Amino acid sequence: MFALRNPLLIIYMAVALLISLSVHEASHALVADQLGDPTARRMGRLTLNPIAHLDPMGAFVLIISSLAGFGIGWGKPVPVNPNYLRRGPLATLANGPLVGMAIVALAGPVSNLLLAILGTQILRTDVLPGRFMGTFIFVNVLLAVFNLIPIPPLDGYRVLLGLLPTKPAYSLARLEPYGPGVLILLVFLAPGVLSTILDAASTPILRIIGMM
Repeated sequence: MFALRNPLLIIYMAVALLISLSVHEASHALVADQLGDPTARRMGRLTLNPIAHLDPMGAFVLIISSLAGFGIGWGKPVPVNPNYLRRGPLATLANGPLVGMAIVALAGPVSNLLLAILGTQILRTDVLPGRFMGTFIFVNVLLAVFNLIPIPPLDGYRVLLGLLPTKPAYSLARLEPYGPGVLILLVFLAPGVLSTILDAASTPILRIIGMM
């Protein structure tokens, strides 16, 4: 998580989040479309327009957590119909609905990691303010790491289901309705635990891409 220390940093973070969340959600929609599911495209989610991807609860958590001294949130989940997967140009990758859903879920965090890598290259050119690019890079790494936590509705949960054998995966899927409550409790009642997890996972990634 990232501390909000001054108004300029808040503006930088807001812009970075709008860009990063839009790319994140649009990547889900794009990969789902390539796997054969047109649902997100038909609902106008195959776009970088941030308005199409804003989630009321994710925005609420972002505002409240920002007032508490850190900022974290999420976008509106992209609708995916697993029955359509395995019909597009990437169909051979989706070996069953759980695997297809895992691939779609993984597209979001991967897009954020790619944005972070792109950000490090832009940072070296001095084209944009260094403080903004630094914030942009950190935001994308944290978004990738946060979304890979295996708690629904985060992407890591879908990825985990795709990695598990079928029977344990469907057993775990029964716990999905409880995930958002667990996530909210983690964000607001145990921010220290969440911060430790994010720091431990993001630090090696930042080192690899040359930010630390």
